[in-house]
Formats: sequence, C-alpha cells, structure tokens
Amino acid sequence: MTYKKIFIIVFVIIAAFYVFKVKGFNPFEKKIKSDIILTALDGKKMSLDECTGENGTVFFIMGTWCPYCSREVEQIKTLNDFFKSNKINVLIGMKGNTYEEIQSWVSRHDFPWNWKTFYWFNAYEKDFNIDINRVPYLVIRNKNGKMTFNKSGTLHYKHISELAQDMLKSNN
Repeated sequence: MTYKKIFIIVFVIIAAFYVFKVKGFNPFEKKIKSDIILTALDGKKMSLDECTGENGTVFFIMGTWCPYCSREVEQIKTLNDFFKSNKINVLIGMKGNTYEEIQSWVSRHDFPWNWKTFYWFNAYEKDFNIDINRVPYLVIRNKNGKMTFNKSGTLHYKHISELAQDMLKSNN
C-alpha cells in the first residue's frame, strides 16, 4: 500500500472520530415525539415537553418486582447533583400491578424531589421507539428530542454519567 493511501485512510478515520465522537453527531438517533402525554403518580397529565430538562432528559423505566431496579435507583440518586447542575431532568417510568404497589415502591426508595415519576404504560414503548422486554431500561433524550441512548439492563452510575456527558456534547 502506498503512503498516499495510508494517509487518506488515517485522515478519514480521524475525521470520522471528530464528527461522531467530538461533535456528537449520530445519524442513527431516533426522534422521540414531544406530544406524548405522561400520567404522573398523582394523576396529573403532562406532555413530554413539560418534563424535558433544558439540556435533555434521562428516563429510567423500572418495575416494582425488579431487584435490579432497586439497586439502579440507589446509584442514580448519587448522580442527582450532576443532573441538577447540568439542567437534565430525570423521569422515572414505573411498571407495577397496582397504584398502591407503585406508590409503596417509590416511597421506599425516597426519590429526590426534582424527579418526575409517572406510570409506564405499554403504549409508551411505541412512542419512545423502544422495544422493552425487561427492566430496568434507560433512555436518554437530548434537548433536540433525539434519543441518544436506549438499553435494557442495569448500568453502573459512572457509565450513566458518561452517557449523560456525551448527550451534553451532542447538544452543541
């Protein structure tokens, strides 16, 4: 291979890294509709736009039966100051058999006052463009309404922090 070909390949790789990683461009991001109506635990209805933070939103979908969700919420709470200082809203979508079961789970885990908690209905799965087969589930939506991350399973709080920082970079 000639030096010219090697130079071109290296240049393309560096350019791609810059565009995708540094600038946060992701052509595969899906847009999440902003007119989705969420139902809070107190029965109040609100649109997704009303719940969205200035710099984006992280959604955690959890189930009352899930032992991993209990551990995940404790780790997420350690990031609350990071979320507040970066103007990222936290939404918790709760799945459970009854209202009382969900209320009990939420109060046992003492969610921070600034988190919005709503019932997770199966219809939301289509609205959020996700296929959720198990919980916990994490969806990150940037300030432009693009889904920058979605995955089921537990994540370490450092990984969640890195994902949120990547979302902040993609806002620029």
